[in-house]
Amino acid sequence: MAIFESKMFMELKTCTVIFIIACVLHRLNNRPADDIGVKALNISMWQFICVGVFFEILAGASQTLLRLVARALKFENMEVISGTILCLTSLILTLAAIKIFHGFKGEILWGTRPFLSTLKSAIYNLGLALPVFLGTSFLWGIFLYLIHSLGVPVDLSPQTTVQLFSHPENPFVTVIHAVTATAIAPILEEIIFHGFIYRVLKRRGSKFVAASFTSFIFALAHWNLLAFAGLFMFSMCLIQIYEHSADIGEPMLVHALFNATTITGLLWNSHVTTI
Repeated sequence: MAIFESKMFMELKTCTVIFIIACVLHRLNNRPADDIGVKALNISMWQFICVGVFFEILAGASQTLLRLVARALKFENMEVISGTILCLTSLILTLAAIKIFHGFKGEILWGTRPFLSTLKSAIYNLGLALPVFLGTSFLWGIFLYLIHSLGVPVDLSPQTTVQLFSHPENPFVTVIHAVTATAIAPILEEIIFHGFIYRVLKRRGSKFVAASFTSFIFALAHWNLLAFAGLFMFSMCLIQIYEHSADIGEPMLVHALFNATTITGLLWNSHVTTI
């Protein structure tokens, strides 16, 4: 239950961040634009993010309601129920995002390469992105520990998801969260952050500024200081992969493989330490 409640709180903070992003981008929309098409696209973007906020609120409300119903009916295994609710809610949000996003497909780079070719390229790019992520995380971790040793209050706890896979208790819940992390989250996050927000921001100015701002929001949305720098650089890598491949499917695959690799490593480590 602690993991579920922590996840709920994280979604509330994510919703707040999305609303702030919407306000910033709406402000950009009020600036004069020479291209009427860009102006219209920004208005659509504002509407898109407003719908995203609505779905975040709806998801949180639905999860809370279902949890209360489960408690009222005195279900014993609340952890399994909570994990199932989270997985189903994530799936609904992903399908909704794809549906809404369908109207913006002209602005998104969709490739036509065979799946095996995209997968092969994704595995190669993952091999390039992993050292960047690990190296950045290592240096950032040292920096945070130095600050912490000086008496500055710094939260050095790992992500909730990392804690869940590091100490798996219920196999069913572990499978549910693994499916969410490898098959649902990468699609949803790539659509929102890199497929949409990044490409729209790039139209307003510098590619580097757009990539940096998008990556900052991407890392912030995960709500973990220890993982922040690594996730920022990982997002920058995903954007480069997206630009190079001209196919949103490739960063989705890289993202999914990255999560799968991380989960496998955490589960294997938890298995070894219990032997």
